Amino acid sequence: MKKILVLLFSITLVLINQSCDKGTKGSKTLLPNVTGKSGEVVVVISNSVIKDTIAATFKAILEEEYPMIPQSEPLFNVVMIPTSSFSDIFKSHRNIIIVKVDDSFKEAKIVTQRDVWAAPQTLLNIVGPTYPAIQKMITEEQDRLIQLLEQAERDRIVQNAKRFEAEGLRNFLAKKFGISAYFPKGYKLNLDTTNFAWISYETPSTTQGILIYEYPYTDANTFSAEYLIEQRNSFTRKYVAGPTPNSYMSTETIIPPRFTPLMYKGRYFGQLRGLWTVIGHPMGGPFISLTTIDEKNNRAITIEGFVFAPRLDKRNYVRQVEALMLSFELLEKEVED
Repeated sequence: MKKILVLLFSITLVLINQSCDKGTKGSKTLLPNVTGKSGEVVVVISNSVIKDTIAATFKAILEEEYPMIPQSEPLFNVVMIPTSSFSDIFKSHRNIIIVKVDDSFKEAKIVTQRDVWAAPQTLLNIVGPTYPAIQKMITEEQDRLIQLLEQAERDRIVQNAKRFEAEGLRNFLAKKFGISAYFPKGYKLNLDTTNFAWISYETPSTTQGILIYEYPYTDANTFSAEYLIEQRNSFTRKYVAGPTPNSYMSTETIIPPRFTPLMYKGRYFGQLRGLWTVIGHPMGGPFISLTTIDEKNNRAITIEGFVFAPRLDKRNYVRQVEALMLSFELLEKEVED
């Protein structure tokens, strides 16, 4: 897997582009709703170079393979539009990149705008004095380019969860675990036991599950792939049963999960991204987990999202549960013994 994926998922959670226009951030607006499918990006570029290497570079970066899902899917679906064809029908799209070349620009850079023609919209103006300068810049700054688009997709998901919040789940998590997280309507509590909870959104063809579990912080090796996988398998074997007798969820070992340390909202997390399987039954899919330490209460706490969507693409489902996980906050309260 290329270096961009390591960069993407190790530092994507750091605050990005501090000087950008923040836009409506989910507040009321008279702008129309965005159009386009989740994960789509419209790239507007001059007719003269739409078939040249700069256009190919954009596609190579944005269509890099999404990590740790069973089938090959790109990070984003790219729609290339020549500048002459960029009409009103495209201006309401959710994610737009406009490439501008003018000798008045002293250097190539990314200028971010929010909610220009629709909401919640992200517009990336990628400008520079020449196309080679822009191509060089996006090659060097490809991780940041991906971060901006990933963050835009996550922000929309969380805004929707806050606007159409499932009743009771946030209060439940606050009382049980001393944490906060947002879930949209449709998510329901499946299981609540001593130190484990299972929340999910079910349809006839998909499952998007969120597992939250805690355990005493006693080992300095907590933030290692081996330790986190061991804890994960302990909880899923005990509490996440499969559809047949004696079957249960476990971690796929043929393709080992990828561990990534990261900082998010000033807090250190250990991230696992991998595949799950069911022992005793032919089921599986992708998962992502985040583990942090609550020093005040001497505990480790994990929030995990998993997806079951046989015969369907899974990228957008994984992105959705990841966004909900990243609404996580540790509350300032004592957890009862």
